[in-house]
Order: sequence, then structure tokens, then C-alpha cells
Amino acid sequence: APVAPTLAPIPAPTAAGWDTLYADDFELGQGSFTGTNKRFNAYSHDGGEWSLRLRKTSALKTVWFTGMNAYTMVSLTFWFHGTGMEVGDAFALRARFNGESTFTEVEEWQRGSDFDNNFEWYQKTVLMEVPAGKNKIQLQFKGKSDRWNDRIYIDTVLLQGKLL
Repeated sequence: APVAPTLAPIPAPTAAGWDTLYADDFELGQGSFTGTNKRFNAYSHDGGEWSLRLRKTSALKTVWFTGMNAYTMVSLTFWFHGTGMEVGDAFALRARFNGESTFTEVEEWQRGSDFDNNFEWYQKTVLMEVPAGKNKIQLQFKGKSDRWNDRIYIDTVLLQGKLL
């Protein structure tokens, strides 16, 4: 059952000039996240039943989102819940824009300093600048742990773009 967070939520950008590019709670499927065996009904945020799961060093990758050249910045807000993670185990958000062959790490969260295995859901918002001349972005959550029981559940994802 979902547990309300004890940390104050970070609001997503809602001011004028921000467009919603993608929103999903994974109740009806994996949405824009590719691959198989990524969606599970073990935990969910905000009264749902489904979320996406990372294990050990697995990855959750999105399709390419297009039209980024209309935006100066993108914002990704999501909720996550960790289980089985030891202190120092982590996961990261990575991104790449068209023309880039590899993902660049945008931010990392470690068990012990950024979250705990305490049955709580944590909300994070990450801002990323859109480089000039880029019109596509692909996002990836990447596990950085050493055991198969290390799990991160991702839910209630919101991707927004700040208009030029």
C-alpha cells in the first residue's frame, strides 16, 4: 500500500510558459518507457497499483521525445520508492539529445543520503537545459547497485518543457 511521504513535495513547474510533454502513472501500461518486464504491481504511488521497477544495474529508457527545439529547458518530476538498497547503492537519471550516442548522467540519488528503505515515496524534480540546435531528448533511469534485491520503483512521471 502506498505511504504518504514525510518530506515536503517539490512542486513541478506550473507557471505560464511550461507545456506538459508527457505524464504517466503506469496504471494502463509502460507508456513511453521501452522494453519488457519493467512494469510491476508490487508498489505504487498515490493510490494506484502499478509502477516501473529498476533492479541492480538495469535501465528504464524512454522513446525519443521530439520538438525540443521549442523549449529552453525540460523538467522531469517523478516519485520513487526504494527496497533492499544498501547504504551507497544508487540510481541515476541520464539523458541524451539527438546526435549523442551515449547518455550523460544528470543526477544521482544514493541510499543513506538521498533516501532510505523506509516504505516512503520520494518526489524529485530535475531541470535540464535544452542545447541549441537539439530537437529530440531520450531519458533513462539507471540502477547503480550490486544485488538483484536492490530495487527502485518509479511512478507518477511528469515531463514538461519551458517555452522559448
